[in-house]
Amino acid sequence: MLLGVLAVGCLGFIAWAGVAVWRPPCGIDGGLDSAGSGACPSLLRNLSPLLVALGFWAVGLMGLVVGRLALPVAFFLVVAGILATGTLANRGSDLSARWFYLLLAWLAPLTVHFHIVLPGRLPGRIERVAVGAFALLAVLWSLPVLLWPFAAAQQQAWFDLWRTGVRLGFAVAFLLGMLWLFRAYRHWASVAARRRIRLVAFGTLVAFAPLFLFSLLPETLGAPLYVPYEYSFPWLLLSPLTYVYARVRHRLVPTETMLSRALIYYLLALLLWSLYLATAGLLDRLAVDVAGRWFLIVAFFSIGAVLLLVPLQQGLERLVKWVFYGREIRDTRIVEGLLASAARTLDRETLQRLLVEGLGAAMGFTRVALFLKDGEGQAFALLEAAGFERGDFGNGRLPIDSDLALLLEAAAAPLTGEQVRRKLVGTPLQGQAQSLLSAADAGLWPLVSDGVLQGLLLIGTRPGDSFFTAEDKRILSMLACQAGIAAHNIWLLEKVRAQQAELARSHRQVLIGRERERLRLARELHDSAVQQLLGVSRLLETIGRRDKDGHRSDVLAVEGLTLEDLQQELLTVVRQLRDLSSELRPAWLRELGLTAALAGEVERQCGTNDMARPQVELDLAQSGTALPEPVTICLFRVAQEALRNALCHAQARRIELHLRLLPTEVILDVRDDGCGFRVPAHLSELTQAGHFGLAGMAEQVEWGGGTFTVHSQPGVGTTVTVRVPLEEDNDGTDTGSAGR
Repeated sequence: MLLGVLAVGCLGFIAWAGVAVWRPPCGIDGGLDSAGSGACPSLLRNLSPLLVALGFWAVGLMGLVVGRLALPVAFFLVVAGILATGTLANRGSDLSARWFYLLLAWLAPLTVHFHIVLPGRLPGRIERVAVGAFALLAVLWSLPVLLWPFAAAQQQAWFDLWRTGVRLGFAVAFLLGMLWLFRAYRHWASVAARRRIRLVAFGTLVAFAPLFLFSLLPETLGAPLYVPYEYSFPWLLLSPLTYVYARVRHRLVPTETMLSRALIYYLLALLLWSLYLATAGLLDRLAVDVAGRWFLIVAFFSIGAVLLLVPLQQGLERLVKWVFYGREIRDTRIVEGLLASAARTLDRETLQRLLVEGLGAAMGFTRVALFLKDGEGQAFALLEAAGFERGDFGNGRLPIDSDLALLLEAAAAPLTGEQVRRKLVGTPLQGQAQSLLSAADAGLWPLVSDGVLQGLLLIGTRPGDSFFTAEDKRILSMLACQAGIAAHNIWLLEKVRAQQAELARSHRQVLIGRERERLRLARELHDSAVQQLLGVSRLLETIGRRDKDGHRSDVLAVEGLTLEDLQQELLTVVRQLRDLSSELRPAWLRELGLTAALAGEVERQCGTNDMARPQVELDLAQSGTALPEPVTICLFRVAQEALRNALCHAQARRIELHLRLLPTEVILDVRDDGCGFRVPAHLSELTQAGHFGLAGMAEQVEWGGGTFTVHSQPGVGTTVTVRVPLEEDNDGTDTGSAGR
């Protein structure tokens, strides 16, 4: 209520002063600070204080509407009232003069209190005592204007001492307030409070700089040139506007870059204009006729501007960056090194160190978490979390197809947790995404490369801060872009390395399998054909032995054998050798083609199977054109091994063999209704368990340039599919009759 009355009263004084300065006479002697110059000031000069007062009043009114800034509202309204009543007092208003000094007396405790609470900390005992002392002084300073008319008070002997005390009280209060801000900034203020202190203090400085440098100082020193007060006084509006910006900066982050750039140009103009006035003052001191030697001023100014423009601009850029961001970005070279290193990173550990630890060293962030795509590409796994608890992220895995991941991939830009919740309103989030959003109370930076989300960087605001500055977002966005490319490269490199390792492992296992196959063939030769040949050899040796009378022993009769039995024994050996030879490479594969070779292989394996013969269905296309020999061998070997697996391991009752010949490829399918099995993600896992058949088939197809797929589940059988492309020239291989 009291603030509302104050706001209405100040607006009334501003309106009254506006009407007073708008009409003649232009000045009345005997006012508050009458100089008796007799010069009639311009209307703009008279209106300048009122424009500034109106600006302070508008800022106070905004705070009054918000309803949470009682002290700043009172401060700005009192300043507006002082400017308006001072203007009226200069025009001889007794009531305005009394209000001027009354408001000025109470401005001192308001100033102290305003600077104490600006860092965002409640006043302590000493601060409350200081505010109380200045409030007591304000009561004492208010008594004269409350008890005497101003004209009567001017006649009192104590008037000059009282007026000096009122003005000095405000000056002391302002000085103590600035010292308090300096102490708070150096010792205990939070990041946000230090930023607010820098902005308000610097805004006040740049607001008073034109008035002091362009008007007050040159006029005091008697310089030949100075800027009229009506042009330098309105810049005081920057002071309340800076305070408003410091309070609502989190809502104006998108305009931060533009504002900082405008401030640099403003300061550059201030310094160059100061250089111009200083040049004119120097020439005047040297007794140079300034009015007739304008070219000298222009020459000196131009030379100084050329020499100082670049270093001034660079220095002002550093100054403005410090005002807006302080030491939060501690060293630009560290940040640049961080960006360069991220672009060259090719392993997870280095990227983790750069993003999690490097951000803390370079930009002061204490809470950073990094998620990267796992090796399978199915989820984003938590790699490292600094400042967070691992329990904040549940199991540390975010599914790659979750709503949150899809949103971040589509946005490809930083989002806050609140923005994500608004965009996903009505969408039930999975438990993991919900816990991640709860932990990410500040910012989520997606690591995107080629439009695909490669990872996620969670960054909490600095201690005591609640938002990211424009410079933070600019640097972090560049870093996220570089990190996204690096994460993509790391994932591709790891995938290539895994494939190489798997290929090397498969090759080793295939070599082991080949050695085992050779051992099996050697054992079969030794246990069958070799033994039978040795028996025949012993019989022949016995037949060729003579008795002591020179007659051959009738060994065959003694052993109960005939020559026909011996012949059959030899034919059995021949058949065994032919079976082994056919298993290694059937002769009819080249002579009769793939179709006949497959049918023959089915008969051979089913005929030698000790178990009940399964039902076999053949759907073999007759090749109308010759197949390249590598294709024929590849398909035959796969079918041979698949049949062996179905007969020996799957216990299949039904087997289907399909061969289709297309203009551009050959497709082979081998299906069975056997016991089936779980197909691992990598076939090399089977070789580790001692099962080499599928890995050998896959390698055979890979050598033939085709694709190999296996579909199986326990209890539902197995399907092996091979697709081999047909090329016009297969490395110059003779395609004669291999596939007829």
